Amino acid sequence: MASDIEDILAAVRSLPPQEQQEVLRRLTESLVPDEKALDRANESFWKSRSIDEIIREQQINPIYDLRTLAFSDWPEDESVDDLIASIYAQRAADRMV
Repeated sequence: MASDIEDILAAVRSLPPQEQQEVLRRLTESLVPDEKALDRANESFWKSRSIDEIIREQQINPIYDLRTLAFSDWPEDESVDDLIASIYAQRAADRMV
């Protein structure tokens, strides 16, 4: 592949400057997405959506059992105070980085 690119570059370098610019212009146009498609993407990004639309888009399912939110890796013999202290310590360590 690298040799193909080198061959292409050599061929373009052999062209007069005006034709080199034309090759560059056409290559750029072929690589840049359609301006209207970009505008549509921007409109889509900034469009306000309802919570229901976001839920449908992200396929969020309701939680019927709070135990599904439980932190399963926390040792049962440690208190909530230990958990909170651990969270604060981790946040403090993260701020130092």
